[in-house]
This record gives sequence, C-alpha cells and structure tokens, in this order.
Amino acid sequence: MLSGAITNQRKTLDRGISIGGILMGSSLLHDYAHHNPAIQLRSTRYTHDAHILERIDQLVAINSAVEVDLSGQVNSELAAGSYVGAIGGAVDFIRGARRSKGGLPIIALPSTAGGHSRIVARLNGPVTIARSDAVIVVTEYGVADLRGTTLNQRITKLLDIAHPEHRAALQAQLDKGDACSATA
Repeated sequence: MLSGAITNQRKTLDRGISIGGILMGSSLLHDYAHHNPAIQLRSTRYTHDAHILERIDQLVAINSAVEVDLSGQVNSELAAGSYVGAIGGAVDFIRGARRSKGGLPIIALPSTAGGHSRIVARLNGPVTIARSDAVIVVTEYGVADLRGTTLNQRITKLLDIAHPEHRAALQAQLDKGDACSATA
C-alpha cells in the first residue's frame, strides 16, 4: 500500500479499503495503519462471513493443509498425531471463494513432508474441509482442480500431483482397498 502497488480500487466490496482482523509487524506498519482510513480492522463475524466473502469478485482463498486424501478431503489440524492448528477460517474462505464470481478455492501444500506423502490414500487426521467443498489442490508437481469432478477423476488428478516416488504406493493402497472411500 505504501508503494501504491495495492490500491483496492477494483474491489467489488469495501472499495479502496484493506480489511483485516489483526496487524502483525514493525512500528512502521503500526504507524502507517494508525488513523489510516484505507485500513480497517474488523471482527471475524465480518472477515470470515461466507456471505460477505462471496460478494468479493475473483476472491482467491489460498489455504494450506497437512494432507489431502485421494477423494479431496482436507486435514488441516493434525500431523503425526499432534494437533498443529485449528480450522480457523479455512472452511469460511474456501466456501466464500467457491461462491465468489470468478473465485478460486485453493489448497497449496508441498507434496511431501519428512519423506512422507501429503497426498494420502486415507486421512490420518480429521476432515477439516469435506470433499463436497471441492477445491483446487496445488503441489510443486501441478494443479488438481477438483471442482465438478467425479471421485474417480479426483483420484487421477491427485495422483498426478503427488510426489512421483509415492504414486505407486498410493495406487497400491487403492488397489488393495486401503484408501478413502472415494469410489463408494
């Protein structure tokens, strides 16, 4: 904003204003934001409201995840048996972006962590984002747009963006029936 790169003039809601819930940064940020009418902090009742978010044309919601199963279910809460975070606004922003005109609901994650695939046959934690909230999944191996796809198409798309070293094992789990109930 300070450089003029962000003006918010093309927004369909709250035109000309940056809306947020919290400011974290240096005194330069806080000094810039203090009494600045182009910056407003609002409660999560506003910032996370799907009905508000859907009114923002071309809303791009980029969330991360611990893992995504082959049916498109997302776990953003539990890793290796340890709680790593709450669901926060992930579901709110995914749903808002899905409803937004031209919006994109994105889950971005590396294909592996600690040598383990983050595209999995079956989630190892809770379902944070249901497969019915179809998203676009991105890894360093590509993009799997799950919106409007069948469960079998999702499997193919997600296998294509899994780390190549893990694809055969994922397919073997599918073949053995040890995977999510994607084909049920």
